[in-house]
Amino acid sequence: MVDVAFAERFRNEARLMGRMNHPAIVSVYDFGRTTEGQLYFVMEYIDGTDVQRMIAREGRLPPEHALAVTAHLCDALGYAHKQGIVHRDIKPSNVLIDREGRVKVADFGLAKLNTGQNSGLTQTGMAMGTPDYVAPETLMLGSDVDGRADIYAVGVMLYQMLTGEIPRGLFQMPNVRTKGETDPRFDAIISKAMQTDREARYQSAAELRRELDVILSTPHIKQDA
Repeated sequence: MVDVAFAERFRNEARLMGRMNHPAIVSVYDFGRTTEGQLYFVMEYIDGTDVQRMIAREGRLPPEHALAVTAHLCDALGYAHKQGIVHRDIKPSNVLIDREGRVKVADFGLAKLNTGQNSGLTQTGMAMGTPDYVAPETLMLGSDVDGRADIYAVGVMLYQMLTGEIPRGLFQMPNVRTKGETDPRFDAIISKAMQTDREARYQSAAELRRELDVILSTPHIKQDA
């Protein structure tokens, strides 16, 4: 038996996600309920792989690939946040890459509709998401989660793409961990995105994207010893 209030929240958010139209977000075409009473989404099929499988296969991604994936991820999240939607489960397995190399953010199943009311599929004060990618404020009972929680997860994911490891405990930044094989400017971006205090993080996905654009447009010149 489906809870009536949950079913109504599901329908409201399904309609909202169905209206999202962005090239880096998996499209939702339809939603409904089966004859057995189960709620469902009809979503775009992506013929390809996901970033988690790429990391598992290759160990870590080339910096230029990690940069491109993160840039598209920021574009998708910037769009979603403007629609009032916080993803809350950004991680490599939820970022898909199709056979043409296009990035698609999937699985808004834990998304929170950021309207100031408990109107999302999941409600304010509920700790949801995958632990290694969850922002600290998400674990605080009664804390109102906003788009900066997604930015924290982007920082974790960028670190993982560059090093092949999840940042835990007293971790080394990618430039140190890879013995100088990654641009040191990534270190500053990851450090800011993963700040415990969300006021010290990037305040929007667009702000983070601008930092990535600097790496993309301005080559890093290594100094000889």
